[in-house]
Amino acid sequence: MRKVILYIAMSLDGYIADQYGRIDWLHGENTSQPQSESYYHLLKHVDSVIMSEKAFEVVQQKMYANWFNQGLHIYVLSPQEELSSQHVLFVTDDICTLVQKLKEQDGKDIWICGGQHFITPLIQKNMIDEYHISMIPTLIGNGTRLFENFDHEKRLSLIKTYVYNGIVDIEYEKKI
Repeated sequence: MRKVILYIAMSLDGYIADQYGRIDWLHGENTSQPQSESYYHLLKHVDSVIMSEKAFEVVQQKMYANWFNQGLHIYVLSPQEELSSQHVLFVTDDICTLVQKLKEQDGKDIWICGGQHFITPLIQKNMIDEYHISMIPTLIGNGTRLFENFDHEKRLSLIKTYVYNGIVDIEYEKKI
């Protein structure tokens, strides 16, 4: 069965955006170094991405065309029906319903790309199989936290770590 993977970056103090919504700090010590090994490893194992509208807007500005070259199916959760394309499908389902539908279909793993409000329902229903978190060597101090306000403890097991350019990528899987 397909796995659901949260792959996201956060500051060392747990933020995914600063207090102004900026993410321009999402890089390691040397800004000219390429993406991490973990990113390319993820792309080998996923064929679908479920994104929040906000995450989609950011990706559109920075790396949208690269995702098409990877052959990814991009699902954007939106309260309004928007014009979909061959690679991007705007969906009005709630995230848990969409994840369940995709898990029942054949395919590779599913990448979850969105912030706290986007992923909390999945955490609540124990639907995230793996957590891949890139710890960026930056302290933000204030902004949008990655994790907050879910109602029970989640125990995880370490799968792997990657270290590059001052960034530590940590991969965990849920304990069964």
